[in-house]
Amino acid sequence: MPSSSDSTAQTATVGLSARARKVAVVAFALSGAAALIYEVVWTRELSLVFGSTVYAVSMMLASFMSGLSLGSWLGGKWADKETNLLQLFGKLEFGIAIFGILSIPLIQLLPVVYYAAYSALKPGFGLFFVVQLLLSFIIMLVPTTFMGATFPVVAKANTDSLDHLGGGVGGAYSVNTLGSIAGSISAGFLLIPLIGVKGATFTAAGLNLVVSTTVIIGSQS
Repeated sequence: MPSSSDSTAQTATVGLSARARKVAVVAFALSGAAALIYEVVWTRELSLVFGSTVYAVSMMLASFMSGLSLGSWLGGKWADKETNLLQLFGKLEFGIAIFGILSIPLIQLLPVVYYAAYSALKPGFGLFFVVQLLLSFIIMLVPTTFMGATFPVVAKANTDSLDHLGGGVGGAYSVNTLGSIAGSISAGFLLIPLIGVKGATFTAAGLNLVVSTTVIIGSQS
C-alpha cells in the first residue's frame, strides 16, 4: 500500500515526457528574450512621451513588474486547473504576440491621449505620475500579465514530481533569465539600431508566435 508521501508525489506528476519538458524549457528561453525586447522597446518609446526622469522610468517599470506579478499569481491558478500545460503555454504566448503588436498603434496614440489628459486634469506632482502609471498600464498590463503567467505554467510543466520540484523550477527560471539577457542586449545593440522599434516589436512577436506554434503542436503529439 503506497504511503501518503508517495500519493502526493504521484499527484504532482505532470505527465509530460522528458522531450516535451525540454521543448518547453527551450521555448521558455525564447519567451524570455521576447519579453525583454518588449521591455526595452516600450521603455524607450514611453520615455519619448513621458520623459526620461527617474520618476517616469519608475512608473514604466512599476507597470511592467505589476503585470508580471499579477500574471504569476493568475498563472499559478491556471496551471493547477489545466491538464495540457503545453497548450496553455502556447495560448499565453499567442496572446503576448497579439497584444505586443497592438502596442504599436497604442503607443502612436499615446502623445495625443497624454496631452489631452494633462490639459484636462492639469495634475499636480503626485497626480502627474499617477497619470503616467495609468497610461503605462494601458500599454503593458495585458501582455505583461500573460508573460508573468508563463512562468508557473512552464515551471509546473518542467517538474515531474515533488522530489524534483527545485530542479524543475530552477531550470525553467535559469534558461528564461539567459533568454532575457540575450533579448535585452539584442534589442539595444542590434534590433532597434538596425530595424527600428517597430521591427524590434515584430521580431519579439515573431518569437512568441514561434514558441506558441511549437508548443501547441508538441502538446498534440
